[in-house]
Amino acid sequence: MKVQVRKSALIGVVFLSLILMTGCGTLETLVKKDGTTTPLTEWIGASENKETSVPASTTAGEGRAVSLYFPDKSGQYLLKEERMLPKTLSLARETVNQWLKGPMETDIMQSSVSTATVLRDIAIRDNVVIVDLSKEFMMSNSKVSPEVALYGLVNTLTQFSTVKQVQIRIEGQPISKYGTIDATHLAYNTSLIKGNVSETTTVPNAGTEKTGLDVVVPSNSSNGSNGSNGVLSDSPSSINLFSYPPSST
Repeated sequence: MKVQVRKSALIGVVFLSLILMTGCGTLETLVKKDGTTTPLTEWIGASENKETSVPASTTAGEGRAVSLYFPDKSGQYLLKEERMLPKTLSLARETVNQWLKGPMETDIMQSSVSTATVLRDIAIRDNVVIVDLSKEFMMSNSKVSPEVALYGLVNTLTQFSTVKQVQIRIEGQPISKYGTIDATHLAYNTSLIKGNVSETTTVPNAGTEKTGLDVVVPSNSSNGSNGSNGVLSDSPSSINLFSYPPSST
């Protein structure tokens, strides 16, 4: 018995000596079957560096181009801005969020609504997009016609072939009027578009906020069931709201 213990102790000493001879890197690196090495931190799901480099922008091959409609400086017409969005599983959510941020061509365009407006949820049923926004959406830009402000969002959403109409909710409640404008049957409106004015602009990848599993298909109830906080039920889901590419406008 004592002999076995001594042998085990001797083996342990030899093994420890080999580790010390090969250096500390032995404990920090694993060898794959193909002979390449991988940091141990990758295998356990950690990161060797706490900070991760994020690309400043994406290229045309890495994103998707969409059209965002903003009021011109007169506030009476819509201008189209082409914007390249980063890769995202939720093109619907990212498109609306980019629209809420306002135009990049601020010398010829302006925001439709307060930039404090927040997208609470977004869903689709029977080719109708249901957009749930915060109350700030009702505070339209005083320099912009209410109709132009409203259809800036409607035209932005209905550029996609799977979207025929838009229903807007504020804090979970459907609205029938936006100012004096009927908001019950919102579809693409060409009469307000002045023309294409800007080249495609790339959106920084770092500016993308919580995209991915946030677009849902509401239940079959007539009004779409809401949770206790007014947000559309059944969220989140990996369903991408829009087909791509968008239909030409």
